[in-house]
Amino acid sequence: MKIEHFLLEGLCDGEENEKKIPCHGTLTMGYHCLMCPKFSYTFCPNEIVLTNKEGVVVESIGFGGDMEPSEIENRKEYVMLWKEICKEKINEAYEEYMRRKNELS
Repeated sequence: MKIEHFLLEGLCDGEENEKKIPCHGTLTMGYHCLMCPKFSYTFCPNEIVLTNKEGVVVESIGFGGDMEPSEIENRKEYVMLWKEICKEKINEAYEEYMRRKNELS
C-alpha cells in the first residue's frame, strides 16, 4: 500500500441550493467535490499550506505574483530557492512544535 498527499486547486461551477450535487447546493468545498460533475481542478505547484480537519486549505502561500523574477529565464533558480526555504520552515515548525509539546508535558 502507498499513501501520498496531493494538492489540487478546485473550481465549483455549481449553483446555490442546487440539490442534485453532492454538497446539496451549499457550495462548501471538500472531498465530496471529487464526485461532482460541477467540479474542475488544476495543479498547485510550489505551495505551502495548512488544512482544516477535512483537508481543505485554510492558510496558504505559493510561488507567484510579486515573487516572480523580472527575467523569466531565471525563474527556475527562484523556484528552487522558494522550495529550499519552504522545506527549512516546515522542519523548523516541527522542531518548535516538539519543543513546546515537551514543555507542556
